[in-house]
Amino acid sequence: MKKRKITFRPGTVFFIAVAVAFVSVMATYFYVSSIVNDIGKNQQMYTNLSNVEQIVVQNYIGTIDATTDYQNIQDGIVSGYVNGLGDPYSYYLNQKNYKTSIVSDKAAYVDIGIRAAFDKETECILVDFVRRGSPAELAGLKTGDIITMIDGKSVTDEGYRKSVRSLSGEEGSSVRIIVKRKGENANITFNVSRVKFTSQTVEYSLIEQIGYIFINEFTGTTSADFKTAIEDLTAQGAKGYILDVRFNAGGDYESAIEVLDDIMPVATICTRKEKKGDQLYTSDAESVNLPIIVVQNSQTSGSGELFAASLRDNGIAKIVGEKSTGNARSQIDIALTNNTAVRLSVYEYIPPSGETYNDTGIAPDYPVSLDSGEKEHFNDLKLEDDNQLSAAVKYMKEMLGLI
Repeated sequence: MKKRKITFRPGTVFFIAVAVAFVSVMATYFYVSSIVNDIGKNQQMYTNLSNVEQIVVQNYIGTIDATTDYQNIQDGIVSGYVNGLGDPYSYYLNQKNYKTSIVSDKAAYVDIGIRAAFDKETECILVDFVRRGSPAELAGLKTGDIITMIDGKSVTDEGYRKSVRSLSGEEGSSVRIIVKRKGENANITFNVSRVKFTSQTVEYSLIEQIGYIFINEFTGTTSADFKTAIEDLTAQGAKGYILDVRFNAGGDYESAIEVLDDIMPVATICTRKEKKGDQLYTSDAESVNLPIIVVQNSQTSGSGELFAASLRDNGIAKIVGEKSTGNARSQIDIALTNNTAVRLSVYEYIPPSGETYNDTGIAPDYPVSLDSGEKEHFNDLKLEDDNQLSAAVKYMKEMLGLI
């Protein structure tokens, strides 16, 4: 039997679309207005929306399909509302991107070793960091790659969250990934094996009497791993420390604060600002009583930036490298009633200086850059090829009187 396509008059379907969108917008509004002051003249906003409805009803020549267009209209209205905040870290997640995928036996699944982020421009998966020794690194994926296809399925069609989950699978299986890479005209295809590997957020070594600690992310295990590194390096005779947070996109702020507490004597770590009030974080007397230099780059973000800023503001460390990203905010997903959500910035972390680094970033005391090629091969760089780390070693030696 031939199916009949059902269409509605533009006025009817647009009214339905706006009505549904209005509910979502209002839900979004009540969440947002509880967090953001002076959001604007609300009555004027809804008057404008009503005026647009009338213009479309009276003038639009096309046909609006009730099965698809009303959802697109709704998505556009709510997305525009959140984008209007001007916060690059707050955005609307439509049904595709908020859809969850249930994995029945997570213990039997392994990931490929990347830190994924949502790329707003392409609505695909940004490879935010490739973990050392991971299947992704062995296959050749690099930080900055944009994953567009996974096992023949488009990320934009499947949605961000479902696509990220599909990167994980049974141990021993493989996944076919297509990426766009900056500077490459053609897409690149990778076959990545899913193999268990040890993912460590803290790596360390002794460089000429200087303890070097690389922190690629702040998680629940970072504080304990950091303490182990300090104890081991101290036993080896470390006279100072270089703490490397390059490519550290943050992770858990509470974990970063724990590590800062491990390092600092009694001091202010930061203030967390939120709609319902401020929370002050302070450290205890236990501390690391040796000179410290922090190394950061342009991809140091979030709690990685707070880590660098708090140490410098308290006079504990100098910073070597590049200006950081400029993200002092933390987001949560707020679910709406129709399987969509708003990812919204609800916290801002202020370092001891009282000056926000959100949008502006943190400038280093000693500016040193890496070129794009060195950043692409960051995991493989030797000390003599790493301008930033070499500079940090030089400055630390000067502080210690070793040169």
